[in-house]
Amino acid sequence: MESLHRLDQTLLLWLNQFAGHSAALDMAVRGIANIYLVKLGLFSAALWWLWFRREDTQAGRRLVVDAIAAVVLAVAASILIQAVMPARPRPLHDAGLPFVPPIGQSREALKNWSSFPSDNAALGFALAATFVRASRPWGLLACLWAALVISLPRVYLGLHYPGDVTGGALLGILSAVAVARLLPMENVHRLVAWMEDRWRPWFYSGAFLAIYEMMVLFEDVRRAAGGASKLLHAALAG
Repeated sequence: MESLHRLDQTLLLWLNQFAGHSAALDMAVRGIANIYLVKLGLFSAALWWLWFRREDTQAGRRLVVDAIAAVVLAVAASILIQAVMPARPRPLHDAGLPFVPPIGQSREALKNWSSFPSDNAALGFALAATFVRASRPWGLLACLWAALVISLPRVYLGLHYPGDVTGGALLGILSAVAVARLLPMENVHRLVAWMEDRWRPWFYSGAFLAIYEMMVLFEDVRRAAGGASKLLHAALAG
């Protein structure tokens, strides 16, 4: 484990040598990392395209359901790992690490969140690995996008070590494989098809909100859950 940690630091610091020299570069990387439309907008559009494509409509819709299931599984597994494992400080917050923050990057970002694994990488690779089933070339391009656009900027900004995004990527890929080969999804596919046919306006309203929330990494859900937890603790303490 110590050798892996040293490798993590070596790779991080090699990338860090490019930070802090160009305001334009650092601003561009921050924009890519922080604007959900940039890093996940194409993935969201791909889900809707698969759902409404005319050729082999049912196969496309089953794939969308599988993609959403893989994302939920990957993000849930990532949150569980963060909860049960000892917290790992992010590079930005590690006082013993000679990390130079990119220009404009706050050292307070995500200070109370464990670094391992990366939720963003888990979500991105869960989607990309599912897209491989629709088209290998486009799926591999999606994996490249997940690596270079979703994951790498977070390492550059000091929000993750390379090992954090690698762990998140493996979680995403394993979740996609589990949904495709291990989990009994047939009943879920039939249920979704029945709901779409039976309650179409409500179904598409809910689907829009679900995919939107997925594309912002369930940020609103997490905030609501955190707020509810604080209120519950306060009520119990009072």
